[in-house]
Amino acid sequence: MKSKKWLLGAGVTLSTAILLTACGKSEKNADAPKTFSYVYAVDPSSLDYSVTSKSSTSDVIGNVVDGLLENDKYGNLIPSLAEDWSVSKDGLTYTYKLRKGVKWYTSEGEEYAEVKAQDFVTGLKHAADGKSDGLSLVEKSIKGLEAYVSGETNDFSTVGVKALDDYTVEYTLNNPESFWNSKVTTATMLPVNEEFLNATGKDYGTPTPSSILYNGPYFLKSLISKSVIEYEKNPNYWDKDNVKIDNVKLTFYDGSDQESLIRSFTQGAYTTARLFPASSNFES
Repeated sequence: MKSKKWLLGAGVTLSTAILLTACGKSEKNADAPKTFSYVYAVDPSSLDYSVTSKSSTSDVIGNVVDGLLENDKYGNLIPSLAEDWSVSKDGLTYTYKLRKGVKWYTSEGEEYAEVKAQDFVTGLKHAADGKSDGLSLVEKSIKGLEAYVSGETNDFSTVGVKALDDYTVEYTLNNPESFWNSKVTTATMLPVNEEFLNATGKDYGTPTPSSILYNGPYFLKSLISKSVIEYEKNPNYWDKDNVKIDNVKLTFYDGSDQESLIRSFTQGAYTTARLFPASSNFES
């Protein structure tokens, strides 16, 4: 369900467990729960998705901020904010045409601004200035980026990312990369609204819902350390008809009581649960 979008991982990786789910009949089932409830294990220390690529951050951001492209449930690249794109004959220039009318919202659902091509320039510059831990993926790919990051130049306009107009963003590469489009799905390449970034200052991306803007299928409504993370469907999302879950509630789980997962599932508190082979409930 990476596409529209709830990420089932929820911060818990339990490779020896069996997954039970109460909504396993079909996504087409009109009676399927509109609220998804489960657990998470690690609090995000930051929501500054351009700068940190920790899984605890990406688990959140993957559901609240869209980029140019995304992966469908089979892993294929499909349009997201870029409804179309083209590649130059020499394989060095990628041009993306953005959807018009996609908006940024605050965590309270208030419209802030339209998502425009300049937001992708701002996002990459913020990642470079913040020494993003995910920057190495694209640093040698994008023309001029390595020189900017190393301090050889302090002029970001020499970097190969340009807003040609409000709805066209262009990347120029050092060398052809047949896999380039897979890189634009990463958090380092996500858009950032410059006005909001400047207005928020040092508080931008702190682990609180109001510290970032949202253009994705969900708003982050609550983030209480070692307690709960809650999401609410964005009613104005550009692809809202393909978002099947209205609300998500994740409860902090420290792993000390494995039996609590199946117990809470049985009681109806969780939509899904991990069942361990050593569990007393495993045979039944």
